Amino acid sequence: MSETPTNSPTSSASFPASARTRKHWRWWLLGGAMALLVLTLVAQRLLDPWLRRQLEKQVTTQTHGQYRLQVGELHTSLWQRAIRLSGLRLRPAATVADTLPRVRADVRQIDITGIGLLALLRKGVVPIDSVVLDSARIEVLALAQKPTRNAGKPLHEQLPLKLKGLDIGYFGLLHTQASYHPGGTSAPPTAQFRRADLSAQNLLISPAGAADSQRLGYAIGWDLQLQHAQGQAAGHQLAVAGLSISTADQRIQLDSGRVQPLGPAQADQPRIDLTLPRLRLVGLRAAALQHQHRFRADSLLIEQPRVVASLPAPGSTGKSKSATDYLRSLDLAHLAVRGGDVQVRGAAANPIIHGLEVAGTAIHLDSVNAPDARRIFFAKAWEVALGRSQAMVAAHALALDSLHLSTSKGTFTLQSVRIRPPAPGQGQPGGVRIDLTLPSLTLAGLDARALQKQHFKAQSLVIDRPNLRFTPPVQPPPPFWKLLSKQLRRSDLGVVRVLHGEVRIGRWRHAPHVHDLNATGKSIRIDSVANNDPGRIAYARAWLLNTGQLVAPFDPPFYRASSEQVHLDTDAHLLRFSDLLLKPRFSPVGMNLHKGYQAPAVTIKVPRLTLAGLDFKGLVDHGNFRLKRVTVQSPVVTIASDGRGPINPNRSKISPEEMLNLPVIVDVPRLDLVNGNLYTTYRSPLTPIVGTISINRFNGTFRNLSNDRRHQTPARPLTGRASTYLQNQCRLDAQVSIYLLDPLGRHRIWGAFGPGPFAMLNSMTVPTKLVKFKSGDVRRIRFDMHADRKGANGTMWAEYTNLQLQLLGYKDEEIKKPLLKRVISKAVNVIVIRDQNPRKRGKLVTGEMKSTREPRFSVFALWRQGVISGLFNNVGVPQKLAQKLSEAQDTAPLPK
Repeated sequence: MSETPTNSPTSSASFPASARTRKHWRWWLLGGAMALLVLTLVAQRLLDPWLRRQLEKQVTTQTHGQYRLQVGELHTSLWQRAIRLSGLRLRPAATVADTLPRVRADVRQIDITGIGLLALLRKGVVPIDSVVLDSARIEVLALAQKPTRNAGKPLHEQLPLKLKGLDIGYFGLLHTQASYHPGGTSAPPTAQFRRADLSAQNLLISPAGAADSQRLGYAIGWDLQLQHAQGQAAGHQLAVAGLSISTADQRIQLDSGRVQPLGPAQADQPRIDLTLPRLRLVGLRAAALQHQHRFRADSLLIEQPRVVASLPAPGSTGKSKSATDYLRSLDLAHLAVRGGDVQVRGAAANPIIHGLEVAGTAIHLDSVNAPDARRIFFAKAWEVALGRSQAMVAAHALALDSLHLSTSKGTFTLQSVRIRPPAPGQGQPGGVRIDLTLPSLTLAGLDARALQKQHFKAQSLVIDRPNLRFTPPVQPPPPFWKLLSKQLRRSDLGVVRVLHGEVRIGRWRHAPHVHDLNATGKSIRIDSVANNDPGRIAYARAWLLNTGQLVAPFDPPFYRASSEQVHLDTDAHLLRFSDLLLKPRFSPVGMNLHKGYQAPAVTIKVPRLTLAGLDFKGLVDHGNFRLKRVTVQSPVVTIASDGRGPINPNRSKISPEEMLNLPVIVDVPRLDLVNGNLYTTYRSPLTPIVGTISINRFNGTFRNLSNDRRHQTPARPLTGRASTYLQNQCRLDAQVSIYLLDPLGRHRIWGAFGPGPFAMLNSMTVPTKLVKFKSGDVRRIRFDMHADRKGANGTMWAEYTNLQLQLLGYKDEEIKKPLLKRVISKAVNVIVIRDQNPRKRGKLVTGEMKSTREPRFSVFALWRQGVISGLFNNVGVPQKLAQKLSEAQDTAPLPK
């Protein structure tokens, strides 16, 4: 075998050659790198000026020479893939086309880092780490007047160099100032802000970024900090001290906002004066708002807004769009307005609201689908509170101290309500007038969901201590349900209570004044169905009412009627008056002077008047008085008259035939008068001495007092039986039968007097007729009288003994017995007067009751005339003279 030598000449020669080759390549690489570095330095040195020129040229080219850009410095870093520009100035030409805005801009510095050069060369989606513009100042001198063809294109279709997009990790516009000077830089700016800091995260300006529903304006998130901004729009000056928007944090906050109207008011333009210390919106899904037109947020807080709004004049035309024109839906978890003040001018109500507090929960508004029936005015619940507020309602001034509404609790309260009527000469002539003081109103069990369907539904309403002056309109209004139907189709209220109220009614002839009114209404329903429901009275199933004093004018201005207490119970069909009083405002002399003829002054006192079995439904709906029984307990009637003055020229209404003329039905099966007393005083023209007479201990029962043709018939007339005492000495028993629907007024009254002395009449006959019953005693007087519209006639049977008369005279303010009168008296007693009846032979002589009806006098006057004529004729006075004496009436000049 041959052996290969270890160190051959060939191998020893090849080693140095390989080492030399490696050293050669190192030098080549080092040289290439140095050459590349030199070329890069040279290229970058040449690139910066070239890019600056290209940038300035591009601006000039793109604007067709109407804008000039000056770049102070431009530095690129290919290794860092960054560009820095500083000292940028953008200036418009002397004139700018109306398709471009006129803008002046200065930017201290622009930093662009992390540029994707390869993607830039390929004109694809260029990634950029950050773009930051620092300290920019922008002045807009004019806006574009005509849009260009590219104006409506999205931003990603208007990128330079035909790039497919930009993917910017961070975009910042820092320390920016801007202003809008349409009148030139010498004029005050129309809009400006002192500083704005705008930043965007992950800004993808490309078709994909535009289509990404999670992005807003191509970015994942935006942040804006705006300070001291102001502007003018729609005739108003707007100012904001601070505005902060963060879409990543889903937050918007506005601080110290201010809106003020500019210039004189225009009739067709609204004006708003707004001060808004703070507005805070949290949880806003801004991307959904842009892409889906759906507003979604967690909470909106508005603190202490102060708003004065002036509405345009009625009839002015104007088109405005609502939020639903832009939004498909609105979802807000919570809305809160705290401490607001609102004033609206130009509206009919002109409300002024202080201390406005509003809280809404789970608000949902859908412009496409129907409202959710489970929500209350688009929210799950509302809490509304007002402080001192005022408004005008139908020319009435409304003011209140507080209002609170809670839909979740179903409560509504008002405190210290004041309604003032229109001043004289204001408001609708002859319209309703309301003067109300209401300390408290409380509504419980309110169904707010039903309310939004125009159905008012609540459990109870309590009105505490109202003081109401109500003047109804001259023209009777339509039914209450019809008035209410303009706002509500139906109202249901479990119970309504009025506590300790005071009510005064005006304009009516007998307008009442009610003190201490306490009323309760149960199961109230107001609509057309309830209006016709026979089971309801004034829309309620039942009413219970108790009052203090009730006062009303009667035959104004001559009388005042009152009742110290009124009790009403519709379930018990009961109406009771306690301590009734009818009191004249004038004396008998005053009555005659004010009326111009003889008119008595009547005083009536009734401790208790009870109406049982009253049909309240008929009373309320038709004004009919249908009841079972009326009880008048212990009435006291005082009739004071003065015979000086002419006779009343008017036809009397107190006549049986007047029942035919009543516009309503009166149906009283039984009327009881218990223990009544009548006191009569009369001052005749003969003497100034007042005569008196009384009827005492009156007890009577009257049946079928009715003008209902079903009940009042000739076979079933009004009947009555009564007993009383004349001068509290002589008993009188009487009966009456009257067919109240007889147009001739025919009726019958019969009865009996006695026993008693004739002298009991002297208290009236002596001062008024100057006739004295010197002696005489009545054993029994019976009478039977028939009467009608023409007069009365009948028979009287008077049984008496020792009747003697004495004619008197009046002179020197004294009643005397002059000689002539004595002689005449003797002659009358001997020739005319029968001193006893039956006669000494036992014959009972009757008297004819005959008297002509005077339609100006009441039926009671006719009865009195008939009894007097029968008595005079019975004691011996010839019938014609007896009738004449009974019909004689005192007439004299009115008293001075």
